[in-house]
Amino acid sequence: MASVLFADDDADIRALATQLLGRRGHVVVTAGDGLEAIALLTEFLPDVVITDLNMPQQDGFAVCRAVRQSPRLRHIPLVLITALPQDDLRVMQVVAESRAIVLAKTDIVRLADLADRLVSSAA
Repeated sequence: MASVLFADDDADIRALATQLLGRRGHVVVTAGDGLEAIALLTEFLPDVVITDLNMPQQDGFAVCRAVRQSPRLRHIPLVLITALPQDDLRVMQVVAESRAIVLAKTDIVRLADLADRLVSSAA
């Protein structure tokens, strides 16, 4: 069981992710945008951060930067959810710098497996 911060501006995607991850026993805290996710990270230390890249306020790129620039957070695995093409320069840069896993929103059903794998490999 892991604690997961899930950030996405789509309420239906947040609900689906919470349901999928919750079935595996993961505790999910959600944020509706990057600003909220970054604020939550000041009080919540998740085992995994899953973030959409395209969000209002602060985007997922800002969430990734906040995680990677913080000594307290930088060890946390990142999972990116995006409709952007994987060869998009910004996506490639975040993946290279953050060692993140990139998913399309259509692959959201794989989130629970990814969370399980990331938590077990970090232990």
